[in-house]
Amino acid sequence: MRNGGRLSAIGAAVAATWLAWSGTAAAQLVIEGETIADAKTFDGAKAEGRLLAYGTYPADAMKPILAAFQKDTGVTVEYVRLPSLNMYQRITSEFAAKKLEADYVDLTDLPLVGQLMERGILTVPFKTTSFDAIPAPLKNPDGRWYSLVRPVGVIAVNRSRVADADMPKSWKDLLDPKWKGVIGTPSIDAGGSVLTLYSFLREKVDPDFAKKLAALSPRIYPAVAPLSTDLARGEVAIGIGAIAEPVALQMKAGAPLRVIFPREGISSFPAAGGISSTAKHPNATALYLDWMTSRHGGNVIAKGGAYPANPGSDRPHLEGLDYPPADQVWNLGLEEWTAEREPRMKEWRETFGIK
Repeated sequence: MRNGGRLSAIGAAVAATWLAWSGTAAAQLVIEGETIADAKTFDGAKAEGRLLAYGTYPADAMKPILAAFQKDTGVTVEYVRLPSLNMYQRITSEFAAKKLEADYVDLTDLPLVGQLMERGILTVPFKTTSFDAIPAPLKNPDGRWYSLVRPVGVIAVNRSRVADADMPKSWKDLLDPKWKGVIGTPSIDAGGSVLTLYSFLREKVDPDFAKKLAALSPRIYPAVAPLSTDLARGEVAIGIGAIAEPVALQMKAGAPLRVIFPREGISSFPAAGGISSTAKHPNATALYLDWMTSRHGGNVIAKGGAYPANPGSDRPHLEGLDYPPADQVWNLGLEEWTAEREPRMKEWRETFGIK
C-alpha cells in the first residue's frame, strides 16, 4: 500500500477517526486528468465533511482558495487567521490545555514549525499524492508539514500620494529622505515574512538597509492586514512586506494602489503546516493537503499571487506583474533561519526602537 497506509504512526485517536468512515468506496478525486486524492482519503473526507484550519495567510487571500477547494471536494473549511507568533502562542497554549481543536495548523516561521513538531503537535506523517514532485525544501521528509503557500516581499504604493515620476524602482529608492514618515512596514513579530524580507535586504541590497530605513521614521504595524488598509486609505504612501495579495484585493475594490517588484529582486517565505496530532477530521485535512499540493490546487494559489508548492503549477500572476521563476526568488535557508532568527529579531527591535 502506498505510503504505508498513508498515515503511519498517526496516534490511536487520530487513527481511529481515520478509519471510522463507512459505506461503499468512492472514486478517486480526479480533476482535469490529475489524480489529487485516492478513494479512501476522498471518501473519508466527505464523511467528515469539514475541517478547522489555523493559518497565517491573510483571510481575504485565502477566501478564493478555500472556495475552490470546497467546490472541488464538497468539504468546508473554517479558517482562523493570526500573525505567526500569535498563532504559535495560541496553538501551543491550547495544546497544553488539551483544547486544541484545529485539524490543520501552519506558521510562517520554520524554526517555530520545528518546535510544533518537538512539542507533539505536528507529528502526523502524511505523504500527499504529489509528494515526490514537491521540492525537498518545501516539505518535511516524512510529510509532517508542507510549505503550501509562499507569498513574496514587495513594495506597494498609493498612487494618490506618489507621483508616477517618483515611483520607486528599487529597494534603495526607498531610502531617499523624501519618504520620511510615509513608509509602513510590519513588525518583526508578524512572522517569517518580515524576518525573510529583512534578511534579503541585508544580504542582497544593503547591509545597513534597516538602519537607514529606521532613520526615516517608518510606521510599524503588527501585521500586513492593517498596513494594507492604511495604505489604501492613504495614511501611508508606501508599504513594504508580504503585501502583494491584500493590495491586489484592495485594487479590485478600486483603491489607487500599485505593487512594484524592485530591480534587486524579491524574497519569498512559506506558510508551512500539516495535520495536527489532535485532529478530529484527519481525512478532510489529508484531502486539503492533497489538493493544496496538487498541480490544480497550485494553479488556484498562483492566481492569488503566491508561489504554490507544486513545481508543475502555474507561475503566480497578478495584473501588471511579471513574477520570476520560483528558483529566481530569494529564500532564507532553514539552517541560516535557525541560526540567525533570534539575533536578527533582536537587532531589528533595537534598530526600530521596538521592545
